[in-house]
Amino acid sequence: MNPETPDQARNPENHDNASTPKQASPAQRADQALRAAADRVRAWLAPLLERFVQWLAPLLRRVQDAPVVRRFRERVAPHVAAVQEKLPEPVVRASRTRSMQAGAAVAAVGVVGLVIGTAAAGSSDPQVEEAAVAAPMQSAPEQQVALEQQATLQQQPTPQQVEPQAAPAPEPEAPLGPPVEGIDVSNHNGNIDWSQVAADGKKFTFVLATDGTSFTNPKYSEQYHGAKDAGLIAGAYHFARPSSSSGEAQADRFLDVADYQSDGKTLPPVLDLEVDPNSGGCYGMSVDEMHQWTQAFNDRVQERTGKEPIIYANPSFWRQCMGSTDSFDGHPLWLASYGVDSPSVPNGFSNWHFWQYTDKGDVAGISGNTDLNLFQEGMARLEKLAR
Repeated sequence: MNPETPDQARNPENHDNASTPKQASPAQRADQALRAAADRVRAWLAPLLERFVQWLAPLLRRVQDAPVVRRFRERVAPHVAAVQEKLPEPVVRASRTRSMQAGAAVAAVGVVGLVIGTAAAGSSDPQVEEAAVAAPMQSAPEQQVALEQQATLQQQPTPQQVEPQAAPAPEPEAPLGPPVEGIDVSNHNGNIDWSQVAADGKKFTFVLATDGTSFTNPKYSEQYHGAKDAGLIAGAYHFARPSSSSGEAQADRFLDVADYQSDGKTLPPVLDLEVDPNSGGCYGMSVDEMHQWTQAFNDRVQERTGKEPIIYANPSFWRQCMGSTDSFDGHPLWLASYGVDSPSVPNGFSNWHFWQYTDKGDVAGISGNTDLNLFQEGMARLEKLAR
């Protein structure tokens, strides 16, 4: 054995180190501790980051679809494509991957900015909130495909909106014409040869259907349908007796007999208002009660036929029993006024439509006298009233 030199004796590190383990330096121990701590932090943060990314995904897609982002993408895309064409294929693939990752990161930052800006503006988008809850996170390649599909859709022409159709223009008023001749009949006129009536120039007729609560014209169907078969425009009328039953009850009974049909040959139903044949008065009713009874009758007729009934009256009755009310001015007026060249319109009506000017008319096809009438506004308007 060789004796140790003084240097070897003084420096133990100069002995054989192969059999002595090397101790880690403080720097190495600190580095190992930091790496272990980083691994623990990453393990703790990973679930949180994953949930955050899933929450952020729909907002990211929302931002990607925003007009400002789309315009930015359209401007930058040509420059990126030009650079990629000059690069080798491996570099291009790598750059595309990095650009998608970078784009996702930038978009994420943009989403955060959008959320902050929206909160600052005091507004919210329920679509963003619903999408944030429901939609899953897309990977970077999926986002790229979605962006390309979105760009393709944006380039397609937008379907033209269908303009709403304008409401049809109201039907023009039928032209005025010379007065049209007609008649009105009841059971008192008996059998009628309507072909002779038509040949005598008569274009329309009114036929008594019912009177009060009990009487029905036994000739009604024969007279009414006979007139239509001969080419006349026909209408049915009811002689009102307001004290005997309600307006609704008399209207129902009248319409059940009249058999109104909207066939282009039928005039609206008629309410015949005259003084009480027994007393000459207003059936023991006040003006207000007469108004209510008449309104009830008219409402039921309109409910069942869709037509405003024609009102038959003379000026004295309208003044005495109806108080010259204008509540029924919208109804066509059939005015009874004899022995005058031009009838006086009762207060409460703006004009007359039909005028019964005599009860002593002589008409071919009818035995004895009958009532004669004129329709003031001409054949075209008479036909329109019968629709």
